[in-house]
Amino acid sequence: MTAANPAHPSTGTDDWATTARDLFGVAMAVFLVTIAIGILNGADLVTFDRNALLTHVHSGTVGWLSLTIVASAFLLYRTADRRLMLALAVVVPLYVLAFFTGNFAFRAVSGVLVLATIAWLVAWVWGAYGRGERSLPRLTVALGLTSFAYGAVIGVLIQIALAMNISIVPGDNVGAHASAMTFGYIVLTAMGLIEWRLRGTRDLPVLGLIQVGALFLGGLVISVALLAGAEQTGGGVYLLTQLVAVVLFVVRIWPTALRVNWGSDAPVRHFALASIWTVAALVLFMYLVFTFISNPNPEGLPLNVLIASDHSVYIGVLTNIVLGLLLTLFAIRGGVSHLVFWGVNLGLVVFMVGLIVDTADLKRIGAPVMGVALLVALALVATRLWSSRPDPSALEGS
Repeated sequence: MTAANPAHPSTGTDDWATTARDLFGVAMAVFLVTIAIGILNGADLVTFDRNALLTHVHSGTVGWLSLTIVASAFLLYRTADRRLMLALAVVVPLYVLAFFTGNFAFRAVSGVLVLATIAWLVAWVWGAYGRGERSLPRLTVALGLTSFAYGAVIGVLIQIALAMNISIVPGDNVGAHASAMTFGYIVLTAMGLIEWRLRGTRDLPVLGLIQVGALFLGGLVISVALLAGAEQTGGGVYLLTQLVAVVLFVVRIWPTALRVNWGSDAPVRHFALASIWTVAALVLFMYLVFTFISNPNPEGLPLNVLIASDHSVYIGVLTNIVLGLLLTLFAIRGGVSHLVFWGVNLGLVVFMVGLIVDTADLKRIGAPVMGVALLVALALVATRLWSSRPDPSALEGS
């Protein structure tokens, strides 16, 4: 890993780590909303309306996942823009609140504010990439955040259309938005972070570039195809690109990931398991795309498999990566780290099996176990987050 570059627009020698810490803190606060609704809904204790469910989704994706991705990017690039962090810390919770209210005008206005901040974020990340080390992890995260931008454009246009009661975005705009945000953005970005933590890649290997390029291209193609009503053609191209990406990812990453000592309390196991969840999530989504292009009827899609695919990305992939980074930054080891690792992941496995085989009892077990383990993780990190400075030297060596 390169040392901090004085030419970078950072806030100080190690202040980029403090800025990342503060954004992680905001993300954790928003994530409490996601977890609370998820536990109650997954255990069938409360029947939520559509607004609450959309709050659950957006507090998880735009709140927890996107804020932690930006914080992780600060750590990866070893530079940060504190003004950008503060803007995200304000507009993202506001956007989540807008979904809870169900007010379309509030959603549209706050969405435009989020979109403007995302444009700022994309400019920042490509500027940081251009000034710093040209490595595959950094390029992958930059491409992932670019996918975030076009996915956000679709999402905000949907909210503006609802507020004005007009049609703006053609085709399956919801599908185009969701696929861009999950597999074109989150999975792509996660691959870059996994590459960083497991392989410590400092250059631009050819196979890695093909892997990342295939995933980025596939995400763009499937979104455009859904908007243009060319689902079958776009779906076929998507399946080919994702197959290439999955095979190369397994060949390049899994030999390192599978050598991890799973019984150790070292945070590296979170990154290793995230690599396995990445493949599981992509395979599930590829199955859904294949099912859809074989019979292009949205009513025929197995909704539970779609939800399982999403949760494998949100919790299995990205949340594991974030937990690994936080445990590393604050040197958290020992028994509680075992509880977090096994509780989150075994709870997720049970919940996913319950979704896929459509067994309510398994979902009622898996969701609370996973949720409680996540709450323990947040409490554990929170005790260190505000009482001590993060140790960026812990990230060195990869």
